[in-house]
Amino acid sequence: MSGNQGKEWRKMGLAGLVRLAGSLTVLAAATGLGAAVSLDYRRRIQLLTQLRRMFLLLAGEIRSSRTPAAEAFGRMAGRMEPPFGKWLKTLADRLEAGEGESFAFIWKEWVEQFARADAQALQTQDVELLLSFGEGFGYLDQQMQLSSIQFVQEQLLDRVGELRGGCAARMRMARLLGVSAGIFLVILLL
Repeated sequence: MSGNQGKEWRKMGLAGLVRLAGSLTVLAAATGLGAAVSLDYRRRIQLLTQLRRMFLLLAGEIRSSRTPAAEAFGRMAGRMEPPFGKWLKTLADRLEAGEGESFAFIWKEWVEQFARADAQALQTQDVELLLSFGEGFGYLDQQMQLSSIQFVQEQLLDRVGELRGGCAARMRMARLLGVSAGIFLVILLL
């Protein structure tokens, strides 16, 4: 470092260093926020894809072995990736215990707990789709159950397709907006 540069740093003083540190912190936080939004977007696609797989397995269980819902969800638990395996086991246990509650009530409770704990990336319309599935599923005959499952699968497939279509651009945009917002705030605060 030359003598002139050292003098410049000393002139800047403590207040200048605090400003610099604050500016870098704001920029890092905004960039991190953009990256977090980008990761949530990717996580939502993964969750919707796994949910579609879950409904595909459920249709197979109902079609091939005419398995009761509790047993079907229990079997599926071992074939699903985390966190779905754990949650499906919980659902199966709850359905088996029964306690006089309807499938719709147990399903609603399960979806809400799952969305809060392990699926925060799901949006309101995703959770509503899952909730609507449980409203009539427990009362339907086999063919109607399969139709209900197929409807949910198609909805999930459409959503994943839409998300993947603009995925790279939206993720890049989220990161870019994070950096841009950080730079804007730094300029505004200086």
